[in-house]
Amino acid sequence: MSAVSPVGQAGPGGPGGPGGPVVRPGTYVRPPMTRPEKYERLAFTFCRMGTVGLIAWLVGPAVFVLAVAIVAIVLYGRAMSLGVGWSKCFLRRPTLIIGFWAVVAVVDAYWIFALGQRLPLL
Repeated sequence: MSAVSPVGQAGPGGPGGPGGPVVRPGTYVRPPMTRPEKYERLAFTFCRMGTVGLIAWLVGPAVFVLAVAIVAIVLYGRAMSLGVGWSKCFLRRPTLIIGFWAVVAVVDAYWIFALGQRLPLL
């Protein structure tokens, strides 16, 4: 009979041995997230939404992209002020992410308000 660990049945070799304890979805307990991690997680969600919005920009209204870019900038700014220095977003560094979404927001706002959502004629 194998030894039982607090996270489920032990793997080959017993607890701490080769394979270690078997972790199942119902047995894994995530450590509590810190306040900066919560902001980064929320900001990453808006980063993903903005990326989808950029892809959909060709077929949909650009207002969504502008709104998501602004929210991503605010949330990553807040996460940075709480000490986050790394993100799951493609650019990894919050400063680069904020800079990217700031450029997207400025270009998008110009396109919406100055050009009336029309492509400029070359």
